[in-house]
Amino acid sequence: MAGCAPAKQEEVTQAADFDQTVSTQPVTLKLLVNAVRLSDLEFQTIFYEPVKKKYPHITLEKVTGKLDQLIVSGNVPDLIVSDNDWHMRLQDADLPMDLTDLVSKSKLDLRKFVPETIQAVRNLDPKGKELQGIPYSLNAGALFYNKDLFGKFGVPYPKDDLLWSDVLELSRKLTRMQDGVQYIGWDPRYPDVYVSPYTQPFVDPKTNKALVDIPLYRKTLELFQKVYEQPGFVSGKTYAYGPEGFIGEKRVAMMADWASKLISDFLQAEKDGVASNWDMVTIPNFEDKAGKGRHTLTDILLITKNSPYKEQAMQVIQLVTSREQQMAMSRSSRVTVLNDPEVIKAFGTDNPSLKSKNTASIFKYKSSPVAQPNRYDKEVQNLIRAMRKEMAINKKDINTVLRETQEAADKKIAELMKQ
Repeated sequence: MAGCAPAKQEEVTQAADFDQTVSTQPVTLKLLVNAVRLSDLEFQTIFYEPVKKKYPHITLEKVTGKLDQLIVSGNVPDLIVSDNDWHMRLQDADLPMDLTDLVSKSKLDLRKFVPETIQAVRNLDPKGKELQGIPYSLNAGALFYNKDLFGKFGVPYPKDDLLWSDVLELSRKLTRMQDGVQYIGWDPRYPDVYVSPYTQPFVDPKTNKALVDIPLYRKTLELFQKVYEQPGFVSGKTYAYGPEGFIGEKRVAMMADWASKLISDFLQAEKDGVASNWDMVTIPNFEDKAGKGRHTLTDILLITKNSPYKEQAMQVIQLVTSREQQMAMSRSSRVTVLNDPEVIKAFGTDNPSLKSKNTASIFKYKSSPVAQPNRYDKEVQNLIRAMRKEMAINKKDINTVLRETQEAADKKIAELMKQ
């Protein structure tokens, strides 16, 4: 603890030095949430209230609406909350400014962050020079499970360090019809989840061709095929169950997801009177990626190029990434971006519901490097996810699904390139 005090004091001093140079005239900063999860409660506790307390002259206003419509109407936000997976559409709109100079001016120490988060943001610039955002929250994959269903069917709970083949074996013991209810052992969700640790691009940057019909997706679809072959798993037109089947209906025993997302769902459900007896373990992997985390996914704050209040926006970023605020966020179950053992250890301590959970599993694996993003990633990703239906419902073989999806993705990219 003694080693952390000087760094904390230095951070406060640097922030104060920057604050002295910034105008204290009342301003309203418009903040847009772009395709990431930020509840109204989180907006209040992470952003609005701390900013109002430290900077009474700064008012944060959460704006809503489609990005292109906001741009056309001249209602461009000053700050955008996004993540590195959804950054390219912002780049296409020429919105993010390079924060390098503001980081230097404000003396924001990038060394305090988990290195993978800064690298993930650097990776958003093809030239690797610009810093188009600052990380403020990290994500990590985990396997969640319903303890009641494991108990009901007498199956031992999952443990850390499982492989996907282990999860499949557990699933086979839990996928069954009982008392008129079809229980599902494991919803495998999306194929790209399994490719996540491989730093595998969706699109070849040299040829602008999709990377779908490749060995990694073949291996993944072979796993999915075994899941769909379980008696009772595919029912009519239903082949995916998601959070509703897992948390709401409580008939799915296991599901992997981003930890902060599913923990948020569990806590919200509990608040709404739908409590679950759940726990979590490390994200499983294929054998050749055992012990590796999913790709680095970090929520970021970026300042738009046309904002008239760039320095005030930088004050918001400084505050949200300060040790004090990151500690508060960690205690309330947001994964910190700081490379600080004490802040990490505090995760979830303000949530009584998490006290008995294996939250250490979130931090056990280091996240994997991110592939170079491409402006057509999301279109290809959507087609990759649609492969599930082609297999489960339309009963197409893996070769056909990979070939047809590759062709569809290449066609979609070619169409978009002409626009």
